[in-house]
Amino acid sequence: MADWVQISGALTAISAGSRTSVWGVNSAGNIYRYSGNDGSPWSRVPGGLTDIGAAADGTVWGVNANGNIYRYVGDGQD
Repeated sequence: MADWVQISGALTAISAGSRTSVWGVNSAGNIYRYSGNDGSPWSRVPGGLTDIGAAADGTVWGVNANGNIYRYVGDGQD
């Protein structure tokens, strides 16, 4: 039987497009991307969202508190 392993941090929404594409949003609306680094596993990404979704192709979508929809293009994505 598999066990759950706690990862440091606190999020209100999380989405995984793959094991290397994990994104989250905290209660303040801050956006984070999982780096996998044991010392500091989450890297802050500019912006503010209330919900987030990551796709298997690397595309990341989000919704802010006003209901506006955004697509992440920070890594040179179209």
